[in-house]
Amino acid sequence: MRIKGIDYLAMLLLLLSPILGIYGNPDGWSYETLLVLPSSALFFIYYFMQRNSITGIFNPLPKHLAGYFFYWGFLMFILSVSIPMTVIQAYLAFFLFFATFRLKKFIVFYKLFGIVCISFFFVQYVSYHITGERMSGIISSLPLYIPMDITSRVGSMRSCSFFSEPAHFAQFLIPLLAIELYYDKSKYNYFYAAVIGVVLVYLQSGNGYMGLAVILLFLYSRIKEIVKSKFKRIMIWAFVALFIAAMGYYMINGEIGEYILSRQSELSITYDGQSSRSGFLRLWRGFYVYNDYNIFEKIFGCPNTKMQIAHVSASGMEMVENAELYFNAFQKVLLNTGVVGVLLFLNIIVKIWRGNNTCGKAILGSFVAISFVSAIYMSHAMILFLLLAYSFKKFNCQIEKNK
Repeated sequence: MRIKGIDYLAMLLLLLSPILGIYGNPDGWSYETLLVLPSSALFFIYYFMQRNSITGIFNPLPKHLAGYFFYWGFLMFILSVSIPMTVIQAYLAFFLFFATFRLKKFIVFYKLFGIVCISFFFVQYVSYHITGERMSGIISSLPLYIPMDITSRVGSMRSCSFFSEPAHFAQFLIPLLAIELYYDKSKYNYFYAAVIGVVLVYLQSGNGYMGLAVILLFLYSRIKEIVKSKFKRIMIWAFVALFIAAMGYYMINGEIGEYILSRQSELSITYDGQSSRSGFLRLWRGFYVYNDYNIFEKIFGCPNTKMQIAHVSASGMEMVENAELYFNAFQKVLLNTGVVGVLLFLNIIVKIWRGNNTCGKAILGSFVAISFVSAIYMSHAMILFLLLAYSFKKFNCQIEKNK
């Protein structure tokens, strides 16, 4: 039983969330939260009233994902001695999008919105190389929730369309690339996939490179599936290898290669406390904080914000680029819910992986890779990846059942 049009509203909110999150009151809430949270809460109440059963509120989510939410919420309630609003807010968002999701409808909207964003990306790229200034995708008349220097974006070397940074645009495009390569089957889809691949390369984002690499790993399964001739498969792989080698040579010897090499020092496992270490912050910082946990916290987690900040301070990591609670997704799982939570979270990955098709596995694999380098824990990006991967599993299971 559904509210008429709620699926379209949910699709629109999910696609616009990374952009809506840029704007709002910096001392309050972003436009993303102001729109998603009330919509989620109202739909949750409607759904609960229709089901008239407490068990029904867990139905839209995969049971292993609902189990992780239950553990996280219970742990936060026990350790914080308060209502776990962070868990409730995240759960309501997951609930809304999982309960209303329509895969085929969403893909149509996803493609169209992707085309709009990519088109503006190329407008920015061309304008920068012609005039030396890049058209900003930020609406200057709206208040910014994320602190940002719009002037610096105009002269920036990297475009990111309407998004706050290249990494966020890359996260948005990666599942779309998998869909174009492994779900739809036409020459236009492969052309669109090639365009997305080019954009991911020119975004010069570690998220984009990791996601692109993981998705391309599934080409073997895809080619084997649609090309029966062994000779044709060999020719295709020869062309793919030649293309990758040419692109690699071009990147390494061009501006992109120089930029990547200039950031290698950021990945160092040691932090000197002075220079910028964006890569260090993403890859290693959480383990330093986790090392300061006591044995109980290491096993069961420490989701209490104040306690976690105290551990950050004790570990000596509090001054890393003023991001006290910035951790990649897997480290956030480890810090919030401990070893138990990590095992529950890995179970989510395994359950969605089993019985999935190539497209779903590619999206899930890229999510795992990005989770090691980006703070997407309980974000719109995490919802997008898991929602699509789970939906493709259900789609594949239905096909197998009808055979």
